[in-house]
Amino acid sequence: MKRMFLGAALMMLLGATEMMAQVSQTATQTIRGHVCDVASGEPMIGVTITVENGSTLATVSDTDGNFVINNVPVGRHAVRATFIGYEPVLLKEQLVSSGKELVLTLRMCENVAELGEVVVKPRVNKQLPLNDMAQVGARMFSVEEASRYAGGMADPARTASMFAGVATGGATNGISIHGNSPQMLQWRIEGVEVPNPNHFAEITEAGGGVFTSLNGTVLANSDFLTGAMPAEYGNALSGAFDMKMRVGNNTKYEHAIQVGTLGVDFASEGPLAKGSKASYLVNYRYSFLEIAKKLHAINMEKETLDYQDLSFKLNMPTRSAGTFALWFTGLIDRYENEVPDVSEWETLWDMNDSWSRQKNCAVGLTHNYRFRTGGTLHSSVAFTGSYRKLGVNDYTTEMNMTPEMAGRNSQWNVIISTQHQHKFSSRYTMQNGFEHQHLDFSTWMDYIHETGGPLYRVYDSDGNTGLTRLYTNHKVALSSRLSTVAGVNVMWFNLNDQWLVEPRVSMQYKISPSSTFSVAYAMNSRKGTTDTYFVLMDGKNPNKNLGLTRSHHISASFAQRLGENIMLKIEPYWQWLFDVPVERLRVGDGTSGMMGSTYSILNHRNFFQDRALVNEGAGRNYGVDFTLERYLKDGFYGMVTATLFKAEYRDAQGQWHHSRHDRRYITNILGGKEWMIGKAKKNVFGINGRLTMMGGDRYTPIPDGITFEDVMKRPDKSVPIDEGMDPYTKQKGMNVGYAFSVKYTINKQHTAHHIILEYLQMKTFQGQTFDLKTHEIVDKFTSLTFPNIAYRVEF
Repeated sequence: MKRMFLGAALMMLLGATEMMAQVSQTATQTIRGHVCDVASGEPMIGVTITVENGSTLATVSDTDGNFVINNVPVGRHAVRATFIGYEPVLLKEQLVSSGKELVLTLRMCENVAELGEVVVKPRVNKQLPLNDMAQVGARMFSVEEASRYAGGMADPARTASMFAGVATGGATNGISIHGNSPQMLQWRIEGVEVPNPNHFAEITEAGGGVFTSLNGTVLANSDFLTGAMPAEYGNALSGAFDMKMRVGNNTKYEHAIQVGTLGVDFASEGPLAKGSKASYLVNYRYSFLEIAKKLHAINMEKETLDYQDLSFKLNMPTRSAGTFALWFTGLIDRYENEVPDVSEWETLWDMNDSWSRQKNCAVGLTHNYRFRTGGTLHSSVAFTGSYRKLGVNDYTTEMNMTPEMAGRNSQWNVIISTQHQHKFSSRYTMQNGFEHQHLDFSTWMDYIHETGGPLYRVYDSDGNTGLTRLYTNHKVALSSRLSTVAGVNVMWFNLNDQWLVEPRVSMQYKISPSSTFSVAYAMNSRKGTTDTYFVLMDGKNPNKNLGLTRSHHISASFAQRLGENIMLKIEPYWQWLFDVPVERLRVGDGTSGMMGSTYSILNHRNFFQDRALVNEGAGRNYGVDFTLERYLKDGFYGMVTATLFKAEYRDAQGQWHHSRHDRRYITNILGGKEWMIGKAKKNVFGINGRLTMMGGDRYTPIPDGITFEDVMKRPDKSVPIDEGMDPYTKQKGMNVGYAFSVKYTINKQHTAHHIILEYLQMKTFQGQTFDLKTHEIVDKFTSLTFPNIAYRVEF
């Protein structure tokens, strides 16, 4: 008996040794995460989580909803969560690499159907937004997709431009949704509205920039909303980008370094202390664009674009007082555009230089508390700030310099918000919230007068104001197939004492287990920029009592699953904008009354405002979005998006015109293929491509009768355009852009090496100007040629 026992023990030891040798030869990683109820946010205990990779690995969530699965081979795997009474959740093709643990958040939806009433199929990742109240026009922004899609450059804004109904200007990442101005989009971080978080914001496009300060290293999966939004989103007209920062790993230290054409990137995360559940996450980037320019990797002529940004999050759970989190994101930019040598001048736009210094930050302290009786309370105190100082100078052929523009814009906001959400049953969830923004500002700008002379003050303001919101949402499951969300947003803008009541309602009907129809209505509004309200004319502020731009928005959606991995969506929409700020001009000496110009805030492009406005304009945007998407499976994915739309506006004279963003159509075709290669099939090689085709840029042509000599007499060398003519009647031909990327990942034990090659090409029309040699009218284009070669190591 003793010999048999020793023999069995020896066999077990040899077997275990052989298994350990096999494990040591095979690169593995840990999958960990959290499971919660999508409606209440409460953790779920006893959920079965399985990793399906031939041989199934499984575990169950603990009392805090957390789970850990060890020794998962590197590669793509499907992760499934199941629990009695809840719809199964299926996360397909999750990428497991050796250099970093895969951390997942699984949100499960309670099934209100009676047993046997309907066939319950798993909810596939990406199929629904994170916000349970958003039933129409909302899509989950996947961080993994942002790093995989060609042309995304790991930038949220550029990745969002691949979604249906969205267009960017190519050289800028300003997001135009359904023909709206990029300024009408609301940016949010951790539930807090923040100023435009892009590097070099507003320089070439109001609402746009070059890169977002947050990237895939610190971002978690987020929501991108383009339709009729629930009441939680106020002060947003075209849509909202609701970005979330992920929580750092609280059990293991992980680091990453990336060096490439665009710069150097360092990231680190881990537990704050040994044995602590608290964690940190930090990421810092510094640009190498100057080096890239010298290597001719980027076509920047005599431009300087230096940038750096820092983001971090400290997550600190407690035993009984909830979870506290401190987060921060900030950027510093330096932009310079030198005047070329006289011999290199081609057009009027070569006769000046410009520079700017920009700083932007947002920092917040959040607290999440879960009541024992049910329900969660999310509260936050945040500070946001933005600073920009700039100047522009004009030159003569003798290189004599004349100032054209100088200004400074500073704004600081303190935001206090709280939101309570309670799930009373599987059929009813209530959400109530409050938010107050206290805005302090100090801004001024001087600009050369159109008729000559020195700089004059365009706007000047020092003061503060406030924006207060109260909102409520109620989601009711009327049956197993039919659910509705109804709410209202009440908003007060202190500057002009304007009260707004905005109803929101949506309804979703599950036609079958594979098809869904949804419809929603929302009244939305958005305030203007600070400089808009403090334009100076004759020593007065004519825009101080200007009202908010408002709209009625109706969206619908039909979603049909074509098998387990293909989704078709058809989403028509209609938007009516009213109380739109437009310009009325005074005739003669001011005693002859007023006449209207064709200017509307919906077409505003500059980073400053210098016009007296009234809320007498309107706009209408309508069209249909199509999305056909094949989720990543067997290493292949693909997506086709198309939008047919029309965007128009009405000026102060009551005349309708094309909007500046009325491209009429937008089409994206993208896809890619991955292979597991190497002797152990543990390395990943991927190729991705994208083709964008959209209607050309609209512009107002230089009117007949304007000569080169007329323009040269003007101090700012600008081309005067008659405000009475029909604007944006001309449109350039199809705007075509393309991108591709090649990525190779080498998975070693506890380390992953990534080699990245990306290329993006897009041409943007800037407008018409005069040729300095021929004195003829010419078209001016900007070509964005953007190669990025990078090496990244995770360990």
